[in-house]
Amino acid sequence: MKSLMSVNSKFMLLNPSELVKLILNSKYTKGIEMYINIDSEFHQKYLDDLVFEIKKYNLILQIHGDVEIDFDKQLEYMKKLEKYSDYLGYPIVVTLHTIYDENKEKSLIKTREYIGNLINNINNNKLIIALENLNDARGYTRLGKEEIETTILNNDNLFFTYDIGHEIANYGKITNVNDYLIEEIRNVHIHSNNNQGNDHWPIYKDDSHWNEIIKGLIYLINNKYQYNIVYEYALEYCRGETTKEKIIDYLTSIDFVSERYY
Repeated sequence: MKSLMSVNSKFMLLNPSELVKLILNSKYTKGIEMYINIDSEFHQKYLDDLVFEIKKYNLILQIHGDVEIDFDKQLEYMKKLEKYSDYLGYPIVVTLHTIYDENKEKSLIKTREYIGNLINNINNNKLIIALENLNDARGYTRLGKEEIETTILNNDNLFFTYDIGHEIANYGKITNVNDYLIEEIRNVHIHSNNNQGNDHWPIYKDDSHWNEIIKGLIYLINNKYQYNIVYEYALEYCRGETTKEKIIDYLTSIDFVSERYY
C-alpha cells in the first residue's frame, strides 16, 4: 500500500522534472494520480514527460479520467494509457466518476452503459477501471457507494475507488462498507472538508475529521486492503504563497497522515 498525490493543471507551473524532485523529498509519497484535459496538447505533452520521470524513478502512475468526454476520444485516450502501461510494466488504475443526470436512476443507467462499453473495448490486463462513489455537490445529486455497488459487483472487470472524503461529507460512515465491496476496492481517495462546503481539503493536525479518517483507513487495512491511497487535495487550499510552497505543504500533510498507519 503506497501513498500517492493527486495532480492536475494547477501543478503544471512546475515542469514534470521539478514536480517529481519535490515528490522524491517526501518519505511516503510514491507516485501520482494524474488528471488532464485530453483536448489540451500541453496537458498531453506534460503527461508524456511525466511518465518518463515516473519510469526513471520507479514511481507509480494512476489516472483520474473523465466520463463527460466523447466516447471515441475516451477510447483513444485509453489506448494511449495502455501504451503507458507497457512502458511502465504494470497495470494502470483509472478512476472514473459516475455520469450526472436529472435523477439517480438515469445517472446509473447512463453510467452502466458508458462504463460497460469502455470495459469491452480496452485491454483489462493493462487498465483497471475503478468507479468512484460521489457526494452531492454543486447542485448535483450524485451516486454514492450504495447506488453503484451492484454495478461493480456484477462486472468482473469493474472495480471500486472508495473516496473516504466524499463519504465523510455526505454520510460520515466510512466503515459502513460490506465485505463484498471491500474486495473490489483498488484505489482509495482521502481528503477532508472544512465544514463550510469546501471539499478536497488538506488534512492537518487539527482536522476535525481526524479520528474518522484514521478509523476508516485502519478499518480498510484490517480488512486486508493492499492497494494505494491517493491524497486528493485541492492545491488552492494548501498553505503557501507559491505553487512550489503549496506542493511542499501538500506532501508534508501526506507524510504526516501516512506515518500513522505505515
